[in-house]
Amino acid sequence: MPKIVHIDGVFDEFRVALADRLQRAGADLVRDIEGADVTVGLGGGASGDIVVVPLDSPHGAAKLVIRVHDLIVPSGGGEWGTGILSGWVEGVKRGNIEDRPNNTKARHWVHVRDVVDALTILIMAEGNLIAKGTIDVCGRRAWAEQDVIEEIGLLWQRYLNAIHHTHTLESLSDVPSPVRASDATHSNRPDLRPLHNALIDAGGEGWHPLVPMRTSLMELIALSGR
Repeated sequence: MPKIVHIDGVFDEFRVALADRLQRAGADLVRDIEGADVTVGLGGGASGDIVVVPLDSPHGAAKLVIRVHDLIVPSGGGEWGTGILSGWVEGVKRGNIEDRPNNTKARHWVHVRDVVDALTILIMAEGNLIAKGTIDVCGRRAWAEQDVIEEIGLLWQRYLNAIHHTHTLESLSDVPSPVRASDATHSNRPDLRPLHNALIDAGGEGWHPLVPMRTSLMELIALSGR
């Protein structure tokens, strides 16, 4: 028997991604809160059995609060943190991105597909297996701002070379990716153990985000300026 889920709160690309993933997992999404097995509130001020909010956003009553850090929603998710990356993409495309000292600040970027996969496991868990309390969600790895900006520049230049047929042997060679080599030293990553353990308790395999940073940035570039 499918779990009946009611989603409330902001309507944005993150909500679209979550609803799609829940439906693929067999959830029955309903507009009426009455009769729902679990209610999910999205965005600041939301309430529900499970509430998902951007970092530091207020929320209403909830059994489980999930705080999302540094979320990448390539199709649009500024309020969730993607606006920072989108601004860097636009700056690189215009050629006027401001210079930043290397490793000035580390962020723990995570793709929306990884997040909604994890949320679906938590939402679809049996009643007595649904986690309670507060859980932080973010990527496992720290990325320095300057390294990410340099990677955006590399990917954008490869795109321009492709459309203008200006590739050279050097541009087509396997240039090391700044984000692969990134070793950000100023990391203040939230504790991911509650998330990892909650996913295992709900029948999952723990927190193992799969979407590479380079893939996330390529999607952001591809969808920018649409």
